[in-house]
Order: sequence, then C-alpha cells, then structure tokens
Amino acid sequence: MKIDKNYELPFSPERVFAAWTSSETVIPPATRMDINPTVGGHFRLIIEGTEHNSVAEGLFFAVEPDRHVRYTWEWDRSGEITQIDVRFEPADAGTDLRIVHTGFQKQESLDMHDSGWDSYVEALSVFLKEDGSVEPH
Repeated sequence: MKIDKNYELPFSPERVFAAWTSSETVIPPATRMDINPTVGGHFRLIIEGTEHNSVAEGLFFAVEPDRHVRYTWEWDRSGEITQIDVRFEPADAGTDLRIVHTGFQKQESLDMHDSGWDSYVEALSVFLKEDGSVEPH
C-alpha cells in the first residue's frame, strides 16, 4: 500500500529542501527535530507532551541536495517500517513536491499518514512564508 502525493509550493527547490532536511524546521505536533541528511544519517521527529511522547525515526539512504531524499520511517518502534521518497522539482511557480510513501501494513496507518502529509505540507508552507532563517545548504 502506498501514498503518492503532489504539491506545488511557491518557494525554490533549494528553500524547500533546506527546510525539509533541517533540524530547525519544527512543524507541530513535533516539538523537536534531529536530522542528519546524509546517506546513512538519521531522521528523528520527536513529540513531547504532558500526556504522550512519541518518536518517528528513520535512516536516509538517498540524498541529492535540492532534488531528492529517501528515508525509512517508523513510529515508536511499532515494527511498521515504511519508506518515504521525496522529490523537489523546479516549477514556474516554485517547486513541484512529490511524496511517495510506501510499505504500509495497515489501511488505518496509510489513512492517518495520507491526511498527515496534507497537514504537514500546509504547515511547511506557512513556516517558509513566516520564517526567513532557513537557508539552502
């Protein structure tokens, strides 16, 4: 089972890639990010709350600056390890962002991530509009 999403963002591929791969880009519900965007490097999204703590973790196995990343993804060591493939293509309006997320074992998990991607990309756009500090690598 897979998710295949396309978004058009009014920012350069360099800015979108920089935000996507930066530990400084914290999009709620995340409270902290820890990202090392190199092949073999890690990805950690951390949610710390008063009632619930959660971590999504993965490893990068493809990194092409400003163009492409691919990494694994697992919530709270659930055993469901999926793969996320993200492409950042130049477009007249900025960036065509394509996310292909594969390897789901349960429809419930796929549905949750499907709506989660829409929310994440919308919040990422707001972050990029409001925060000029994320610079390309």
